[in-house]
Amino acid sequence: MTTPTRQQTPKKRGVNPWKWAFITLAAILIIGFGYLGTQMLRAGSEQVKPATSTPTSAASFNVTLNKKQLNAMAAYYLDQYQTESKQKVTYQFEVNDDAVLTGQTKLLGLPVNFGLSLTPKVLANGNVQLKAKKLAVGELSIPVKAVMSYIKAQYNLPKWVDLDVKQKTITMDLHRFRTNGVQYRAQQIDMSGDGHFEFKVLVPKTKS
Repeated sequence: MTTPTRQQTPKKRGVNPWKWAFITLAAILIIGFGYLGTQMLRAGSEQVKPATSTPTSAASFNVTLNKKQLNAMAAYYLDQYQTESKQKVTYQFEVNDDAVLTGQTKLLGLPVNFGLSLTPKVLANGNVQLKAKKLAVGELSIPVKAVMSYIKAQYNLPKWVDLDVKQKTITMDLHRFRTNGVQYRAQQIDMSGDGHFEFKVLVPKTKS
């Protein structure tokens, strides 16, 4: 008499809390980088007054920064952002050979360092494209595509931010980004030496 064999059902793998905690943190990191970029654009346009302006015609002027100025501005706005958002995350931003956003937070009760490295470039239409090179949380290198897919599915991003998961790029469509009618165009991003970052600010016509 043969004994019937029992079919073993495959065990379901439980959700790995570390995996999703890492991906969520990385998503917050990328969104924080986007916030920083918008604040620096606004600040640059407020500090420089247009050379020509009349009540009936629009004016435009250029804002130029080097790495030292850009890093100082980033430090100021990151400090402001962290104070206002009350997040338990510490950010640092530095432009050197690449644009690097690093920091530390607590993840599931443990202190964790994180870092995001991007290479920016100016597109022909004046928009800015950021190529994600490396994303690390703790000692783990997180797949950039996985994080970008998560962000695209879980977060309502501004219309002027486009994520290309396949190419691992973040495009800031400055044609669609406005503050009180003011528009921006990237003119030049040069990461070599002291750096040269130039943006054009377009001021709208005022009603006569």
